[in-house]
Amino acid sequence: MAAPPPRPVLDTRRFGRTPLPFLLVLGACCLVALLALAAVAAGSGPAPALVALLLALLPIPLLLAVVLYLGAAMLALLASRRTEIDGAHDGVVYASMIGLGFAMVANVYALVEAQRHGVTALAETFAGRGIFGPLWEALFTSMIGLGVAYAAARRGSEGYWAIMVGWVAAVALSTLWNASVGKRGVALATTYLILVAALIVVLVLVVADRRRIIAMITRFLPRFEDPAVVTVPDITMLASLRLRRLGRQWARLNVGIAAMRAMTEYQLAATELAMACNRNSLGQTTSEAYIRHRDDSLSLMRSAAEVVRARQPLSHPPWLRPDDRSVFVRPTARRGRT
Repeated sequence: MAAPPPRPVLDTRRFGRTPLPFLLVLGACCLVALLALAAVAAGSGPAPALVALLLALLPIPLLLAVVLYLGAAMLALLASRRTEIDGAHDGVVYASMIGLGFAMVANVYALVEAQRHGVTALAETFAGRGIFGPLWEALFTSMIGLGVAYAAARRGSEGYWAIMVGWVAAVALSTLWNASVGKRGVALATTYLILVAALIVVLVLVVADRRRIIAMITRFLPRFEDPAVVTVPDITMLASLRLRRLGRQWARLNVGIAAMRAMTEYQLAATELAMACNRNSLGQTTSEAYIRHRDDSLSLMRSAAEVVRARQPLSHPPWLRPDDRSVFVRPTARRGRT
């Protein structure tokens, strides 16, 4: 008997290369954070510093999950370490990560200081800064992230003013938050009202950017319709966050973990393809860069779809009607299925 053909392998090495300077800066920032924690431990002793670190870490997982959920379409983008800033989604997510790191280090110091005044002071500090501090710090840095996202969408330096505006907004809100320490009553309520209003503005911008990305997908991807790349029902799936999630779940349960990863890469490549088309239509990229990005995205989409359809699924994809075609299902697997 002839040997079975090798299973397709998804090659994503062309995507998501992290630049060396970025890694060096990241390492330097981590070193500074470690030195700050070491300084706190030296001044108060290892036990209080450890307690403060654990308390500072408590709210981080929940807030991190919230940050990663903002426009779920960018979760794979973040996990794959993309360096492009392409809209409010990216600006808010990346900047929020930085803000959470700042908040954790600052809270360690604040909690160590509070321990010196007793358990009551420690509880009050944790309730006031340990829980809300990371949220507000993420909000502050998001202001800068929005400015960077706006500047990235403009040619040259014409949008750099937005970064300064974002920085001023971040400083103003941070000053307001820091000044609220020790306040009670109307003054504290006013501070929280302003911060919540700013948070709502950021969320509105994120939702608007989500709709912008969906509009890109429905506008540009139909021109690449091909049985091996994308079909109309697949575009419907790509334009819905709920159907994207169901698609990954379907791939995991019916084909396997490798198929789920391939589906994630497919969704990411399709989103990047739509964004590249949008930048090209606005004249924000060169024709050479657009062609390279387009071809890489299409190649990755083909490879990912091949990985998913390498095995016959156990059930029909949830975004397809019985007669719909999809790049993830072989024609022989569709026959007779309901």
